[in-house]
Amino acid sequence: MTGLTNYSADNVLNYVTGQTAMPALPAVYMALFTAVGTDAGTGFTEVTGGSYARVQIAGSAVTNAATATSSAVIGHASTPAWVVAGMQAYDQTTGHVLGTVASTTGTTVTLSANTPFAIGSGDTINYSAFPQGSGTAPASTSNGAIVTFATATANWGTVVAFGLYDAASSGNLLLWDYMGNFAWMPASVSAASPGVITAHAHGIPTGGSFVFTTEYGGTAPTFSAGNYTGILTAAAAATDTLQVTGVNTSATGNGAIRQVTQQSIPQGVTASFAASSFTIVAA
Repeated sequence: MTGLTNYSADNVLNYVTGQTAMPALPAVYMALFTAVGTDAGTGFTEVTGGSYARVQIAGSAVTNAATATSSAVIGHASTPAWVVAGMQAYDQTTGHVLGTVASTTGTTVTLSANTPFAIGSGDTINYSAFPQGSGTAPASTSNGAIVTFATATANWGTVVAFGLYDAASSGNLLLWDYMGNFAWMPASVSAASPGVITAHAHGIPTGGSFVFTTEYGGTAPTFSAGNYTGILTAAAAATDTLQVTGVNTSATGNGAIRQVTQQSIPQGVTASFAASSFTIVAA
């Protein structure tokens, strides 16, 4: 389900149990999906054509000069084009968070404040659209930089989810989530025509989109007509209840639901997502 894929979860487990080293720090690329797949990283429908390309949202660059703590300017022989304002800078060589990118030139990155730690010439600086995760487990983080894709030269369809890969094409899917920063909520389902889903203060409007799962626990109801597969449309939504037209149940069930924001990207539109548009959770 949403969060870490099997690839990432297995690597984390093998690392924390002392079996293998973590894979090398990847360059990270964001992808957009019009349909989702499995935790194995298969079955996803990624946007194609119309000038679509994954966007690099994290990676590394080596400094070509030292930076004192009285300066906010980091020097590179060539600043990577994907480094943009709002990204977090982290000195991989010394293990220090340096600050937030304010602006860039072809050879410099200027932070929003003087760096709190000295940077050496030849240090490896990691830049990421996401600040370091925080909070009690499961930890989460949201993008601090705007993520901008190319202008669509053809209809990209309706995007329902995003994912992070370790390559600009193909590669390993590291994690994914649905669009819209909504939490999973426990839900029960009645036996009725249509079945009534109860989830306290779910916030999903009539006509809104959502998904249902039993992966976090529960047992799906028995369906006499229809099912709860894929993106669903809420009907007769009230404060604590909603339905899916035409989905009838003959036995009760339970699981979890989550609201989804679907994003249509037609020809001529530049898909640009503001800070805090994407929240990723280590789960």
